Amino acid sequence: MRLTILGMNGPYPAPGGATSGYLLAAGESRIALDMGCGTLSRLTALTPPEELTALLLSHWHFDHSSDVLLLIYRLAACAKAPLHVYAPVDESSPVRKIVQGCTELVLHDIAPGDTFQVGDAQVTAFAARHPVPAVMYRVQAESKTFCYTGDTNTTETLLPFAMGADFLLADGLFTEAAWTEGKPHLSAAQVAQLAKDAGVGKFVITHLNPTVDPQTLLKEARAIRIDAQLAACGNTYEI
Repeated sequence: MRLTILGMNGPYPAPGGATSGYLLAAGESRIALDMGCGTLSRLTALTPPEELTALLLSHWHFDHSSDVLLLIYRLAACAKAPLHVYAPVDESSPVRKIVQGCTELVLHDIAPGDTFQVGDAQVTAFAARHPVPAVMYRVQAESKTFCYTGDTNTTETLLPFAMGADFLLADGLFTEAAWTEGKPHLSAAQVAQLAKDAGVGKFVITHLNPTVDPQTLLKEARAIRIDAQLAACGNTYEI
């Protein structure tokens, strides 16, 4: 498998940046994970969006789904068949309401514990802890395991979700000083600790707030695992 970072900021982009969005190549399949602000143009530079195997949304917050609205225009102009979208049910989301009524997309409602096939990949959804319904995705293909947290704080599902993964892409927005139990995201140090406890091969910290010093995040994470990395737009990783 191969992962490309399309966007890694949250909840809004840095100058020249983009919010959450990733492209995962698994065998012959091309799977988009989230599609936040600014990610569609970066995706289009790599592959025609209408040729995606599927789009997996971790949740419906705008910084993870806003470019789905523009994707509809692209599919209407270029696609020969609807694109399949997998996402948790969130009745409060205006983006989801539009997707439900859109002929260019086929929406599949998923819940924690669901396992489904997307092209050459098997995907399992785990419960995330966020202010809206959200899931984490564990993707298995080519004898490898890739895990993506989406947005989450601590939860009992984190360790089994990440256990033994070859690659973990995880939300680590907060410094240790800024994190609290009631916040909607993990700290970078907690991501590093999760990677250590779960025996993860490689891990990258994402969902980086433009106002939070990245060197502080990296220093705190590397105090736990020296191989910690921060996501950057355009970076590609072999899994």
